[in-house]
Amino acid sequence: MMKANPDKCQAIAFGSKSHNEKLAFNIGDESIECEDEVKLLGVTLDFLLSFNTHICNICKKTSRQLNALKRIGQHLNLKIKCKLLIYHSFILSNFNFWPLAWHFCSESNTKKLKKIQERALRFIYSDYVSSCETLLQPSNFPSLHIWRLRIMATECFWIFNKKGPSYLHGFLICKDTSYSFRYDNIVNIPGSCTFTLKNMENVLLDTLQRSCGMIFPTILDQLVALTNLNV
Repeated sequence: MMKANPDKCQAIAFGSKSHNEKLAFNIGDESIECEDEVKLLGVTLDFLLSFNTHICNICKKTSRQLNALKRIGQHLNLKIKCKLLIYHSFILSNFNFWPLAWHFCSESNTKKLKKIQERALRFIYSDYVSSCETLLQPSNFPSLHIWRLRIMATECFWIFNKKGPSYLHGFLICKDTSYSFRYDNIVNIPGSCTFTLKNMENVLLDTLQRSCGMIFPTILDQLVALTNLNV
């Protein structure tokens, strides 16, 4: 059996109470102390699961890229079509990694992300007057918030049609009831769950389940009826 290398191990305790206890884990003779933040598969997790650091890092990285593109663009005289290609491949890629994990961030973080997208659109169209909503129309791309909701809807499709991983097939379950509702497929929405270290995973799953069930009741019938996403 492969032995764990303490130098490559990280530990974190979620929740203020658990974090304040300064927990540590032993691997052989080595002690792994819990950190304020750890990086897991490219996403920075903090002990409060606020994702403040992760989103701050995304915004800083994207801002640096935009600054570089603006300097280069002054000399290359790039066309709008070329700028859009750079936007989709170079800028939006920063927001493509595990977006549903940090989707439930604070309003202030959502505004930061919106501001970065607005800066990118102003670079594309050289328009520093119009609103972000106006700039989004010709780009044929939604706001980052709506884009993440679309990803969530896509995941709902895979779950309802049991085309994704088997462990997700029971993640969303339609209510079996004789009552007449406005929509036929009403998802079972879990009750509120008190946050503790032991049930952290359940809290995160319940948050996603509640969001899917409450945000998408108007399109659940369509998601269940679809056989593919080529629409």
